[in-house]
Amino acid sequence: MRIRTLVIAAVLILGLTAGPAVAAEKRKSDTWVGQVVRHKHHFDYQGSYCPTSAGACIKIFANFRVVPLNPEAAVALRRVAGKSAKLSGYRTPASDGEHNGVLYVRRVKKA
Repeated sequence: MRIRTLVIAAVLILGLTAGPAVAAEKRKSDTWVGQVVRHKHHFDYQGSYCPTSAGACIKIFANFRVVPLNPEAAVALRRVAGKSAKLSGYRTPASDGEHNGVLYVRRVKKA
């Protein structure tokens, strides 16, 4: 009984300390360069799966849903739609079947 309690406590401690580290890692800001296109009622990024800071990257074409994090990014997305752009933000997994991920952007610049 005592060993079981210690194992459960250890698992809980590891789970509580590993969770915030994973969440912080997902929010690491980076830059992606690719095409911004309109898709239904939102914008998509189409280009390299890897950010520009990646040392080595397998050439995989990605289609990320773009979610602006501020009004400036929302306005800039409309300006660069149909063109190449630099998107600064962070990527998370997508839960739909249409996108490879979700790209939350703070800054959008014409490339």
